[in-house]
Amino acid sequence: MNNKNKNALISVYNKKGISEFARVLATQGYKIFATEGTGKKLRISKIPYRSAEKISKNPTAFNDCIKTISFHIEAGILFDRLSPIHINQVAKLDIKSIDIVVCNFVDFKKMIKKPADFNIKNIDVGGPLMVRSAATNYKYVLVVVDPKDYGRVSQAIVKNKITDRLRHQLAAKAFLYTCAYDNKLIKYLKKIK
Repeated sequence: MNNKNKNALISVYNKKGISEFARVLATQGYKIFATEGTGKKLRISKIPYRSAEKISKNPTAFNDCIKTISFHIEAGILFDRLSPIHINQVAKLDIKSIDIVVCNFVDFKKMIKKPADFNIKNIDVGGPLMVRSAATNYKYVLVVVDPKDYGRVSQAIVKNKITDRLRHQLAAKAFLYTCAYDNKLIKYLKKIK
């Protein structure tokens, strides 16, 4: 399988194993796009990547809290790869296809210890949006939220054996992950009086 024109978007809080996984993706021909913190980790590991801003086309604004909330990112994840209309629009609008989303969120308990900490900087909005988008379009986009899955996803990519079963499992895990994150937020807000 030719991965030369495939793109991976990586934005992870838990960076365990991300350098090794990204190296496999790069070796297999994926272009890697990464958010700032993840990019620093990849740079230290000498893994080539491009800034997520190159794919999001977002300006630097609002204290950098809208990194991955972008028409270009969500369109690159959600478009139908078999629809001639979608393919034409992607080309016309200069949208890059995003074929793998690797994302996990800020540790809620570490960031929010008191009511005053509950603010836009400490709540992940773009991450869950990307993960839900990728899980929704799992037929075409691999979504990886758990570092424990890096090994099996790497093997599937290297062996060119990305099965429907793997796609289903990763999508289900992604939806569970976003659901658990939302539940933590709900429980926290219910405690605030």
